[in-house]
Amino acid sequence: MKIRLAICVVTVLAAIFIAESARAEAIAKTPNNGGGFIVLTNEPCIYKGKDYSPLKRAYSYTARGYTFEGCFGIEDETVITVWQDGNEQRRYPVSNFELIRKGQAI
Repeated sequence: MKIRLAICVVTVLAAIFIAESARAEAIAKTPNNGGGFIVLTNEPCIYKGKDYSPLKRAYSYTARGYTFEGCFGIEDETVITVWQDGNEQRRYPVSNFELIRKGQAI
């Protein structure tokens, strides 16, 4: 059941990337340990003027207002993020992420 759900989420995320590639918006989120969220967007990941395609932009924020920028990709039903501060790489199950409907507040 979890595998089927994860495959469905990956498929929907891929469809959103294709359908919404012209618009920059949040597409999925998951709570983080800081009381905020990790947010995945369909924006290109550009860092210090360099485009890291096909990776997309991710950001994370805490309840205390700290924000972190990074890039993400999806591999083997896993969201892989590379956070720009410290170049730290993290892996999260894709099933942890909730899809965001267009216009939904985060």
